[in-house]
Amino acid sequence: MKGLAVLPDVRITSKVLGLLLLFSFQGCESEQSKAEKAYQQKYAKAKALFEERCQTAGVVIHRTVRDVEGIELTKVRPKLEWADKRYFDPMFEGAAMAGENQGDDFIKQFLMSEFLVPDRPNERSSLGPPTQEKKRSGLVIKKGYAFVEYIDASARQRFMCRPDWSLDHPNWVPGQHHCTAIERSSTRYALDYEDIVTPADRALWVAGTRLKVIDKQSGETIATFTKFVWDPGFGVSTTGRWPWQHADGRGDRNCPYEQFKPTSNDSRYFVDTVLIPKQGD
Repeated sequence: MKGLAVLPDVRITSKVLGLLLLFSFQGCESEQSKAEKAYQQKYAKAKALFEERCQTAGVVIHRTVRDVEGIELTKVRPKLEWADKRYFDPMFEGAAMAGENQGDDFIKQFLMSEFLVPDRPNERSSLGPPTQEKKRSGLVIKKGYAFVEYIDASARQRFMCRPDWSLDHPNWVPGQHHCTAIERSSTRYALDYEDIVTPADRALWVAGTRLKVIDKQSGETIATFTKFVWDPGFGVSTTGRWPWQHADGRGDRNCPYEQFKPTSNDSRYFVDTVLIPKQGD
């Protein structure tokens, strides 16, 4: 029709459409491939670093002490709230012990009894109040310490904590220990810890800690426990996991690691092999 422009006849054939889709798919595949390659490279680097650090992990005991009634805790692992943001922080100081007892439970673990299976005496087992003894017949009962001292840094006050099993409760509940302020320490030995926070390691989500048993009279370190953990997910949480807590306790992400040994009691399991609690009355 006169006066109307004639548009070119543009037809996208199935062949052309197929090529366009192919190029688009190849572009996406290329980006996915790059991301996967970058992750694998980072994973390999982190795994190698973790394995290198693990060469220095483990327990070193220079001497042991028997019939110890009480110990001092130079620091108490702070209580983390539910889904605390520190679980997701690569620089979180306590990352290597994120699965351990915290706050009052950190103190209480040293007062609890351990219930050992007779035919597996060297395998660490669960902790609980002595009131469980009558319900756990046939097990070997290993008592904890009679008291624990610690210093509240914020209050600048020393406290002594003793167990109170009058509740006759089988589980860990509030009210099972009481702490009172004291002026002087009555303990000779202390448990200390130093978290290992190396920026280059933390960039690859590798964390460590070192526990020490110290003779307060001589200043001598009589035993050490060094531990490392790593998170292969590099802090990504798409399934609701808490990265550092998720890493602690996994066999391929902890060193040293013992199957069936609860990592929540790592500090207790270390110190009572060095400072052996007094048994009996």
